[in-house]
Amino acid sequence: MALKSYEMFYRHDWLHPSIYGGVWPHSPLWHWPVILLCEAIGWQHVDIAIRLVSVVSTWCGACVAGWGAAWLYGERHPNAGWLGALVYLTTGEVAFWYGWLGYVDAMFGMFIFAAIVLLWHAMQQEHPGWFLLSVLCVSLAFMTKNITAYYFWGVAGLVLMWRLRRWSLLWRWWFVMGGLAALSAPALWQWWVVPAGENTAITTLADAWRNFAGFSLWDYLKHWTTFPFIFVFRALPISLFVAWLWLRGKERFRLNGPVMALALMVLGGFLPIWLSAGGSPRYLVPLYGPVSLLLTGLVLQLGADRLRQAVRLMALVVALKVPYSLAALPWLKDWRPHHDVRQVAHEIMATVGDEPLMTENDVATGLAIAAYIDVWRRDKPPIYWNRRGQRGFVLAEAETPALGKLVRTWVVRGSHVYLYYQPGEARQ
Repeated sequence: MALKSYEMFYRHDWLHPSIYGGVWPHSPLWHWPVILLCEAIGWQHVDIAIRLVSVVSTWCGACVAGWGAAWLYGERHPNAGWLGALVYLTTGEVAFWYGWLGYVDAMFGMFIFAAIVLLWHAMQQEHPGWFLLSVLCVSLAFMTKNITAYYFWGVAGLVLMWRLRRWSLLWRWWFVMGGLAALSAPALWQWWVVPAGENTAITTLADAWRNFAGFSLWDYLKHWTTFPFIFVFRALPISLFVAWLWLRGKERFRLNGPVMALALMVLGGFLPIWLSAGGSPRYLVPLYGPVSLLLTGLVLQLGADRLRQAVRLMALVVALKVPYSLAALPWLKDWRPHHDVRQVAHEIMATVGDEPLMTENDVATGLAIAAYIDVWRRDKPPIYWNRRGQRGFVLAEAETPALGKLVRTWVVRGSHVYLYYQPGEARQ
């Protein structure tokens, strides 16, 4: 993500992200605030900038959760909004994984969550203004990542139309026109922006198909068995608290009204990822907004003592979050021996000097090294994919004697990094 942001900035091309000089048909919205932040605090702090964008997205998601909980449950529970925001912020996925790491998922999930809550408001009140805001948010979600935003939004729409008995909206001109406008955004983007020969929809469908193809029956059985537990685990602590109360027979929760609608939305979004053998927990990030509202509705059914226990659990998560983020995770990722990517990047720069530097390393470690080198030596072009026959240094992820002389090797974060010197013609 840092590489794509820097290369967009370097090329002054704000619509086409690229990696190692190759344009990717991916949406660019997430990179814009990263670029603005890096211009403000310096590109040498790009790792901070990409996390800040995720953190701000998460706080915006908490505002959506608070507003949604206050609207859905506030009539009977005056503090429902604050509880909903707290449940969202302390959800394990949000607090410890993709809610603050430097990926697009926090922003992607936030826009989808906002689109669903606004859609609910629009259908409940049959109000075109709220619906247009929902259309805007789902379009921004597409601009952040890909067209799967429309799947989560569409599932929510079908559930709400059924639960609220709003089938008559299908004949309202503003609903039909707004829906067509939402669905036209990917087509217009494909037509006007995506480079010739590329296709955002086909790329997304190909990525999805890879989660189904090439797996054994054992892979499918293992995924089907374990994935629901991973989903519930990443919604801790409230998901486990509610499950414990229910399994021990201490509470009987009512699945009615908004709680049932939310449960059906979550199930509809979860099923295709569960049915695949290669679905990643990362794909579930857009569901944790509705999950937080679902858990809020269940917690509000508890008595005062149980409710205080739930709040204490969330306070414990907050207490663990700060040392985890400031000490534990940096130690796991960077401070342990053979995990310091920055040190390897410095050593590569010292070895290469003013010679050209290319790469054939596109795994996570290689991408991180390249990103640091790019933003530290802004007087030189970004690292680009190796052109065989061109003279210069080449980073590789595997032993590749054909590249030329092996200069040095590293083992960092469990991956090998090889630096070769490739003889050949100087770049014109």
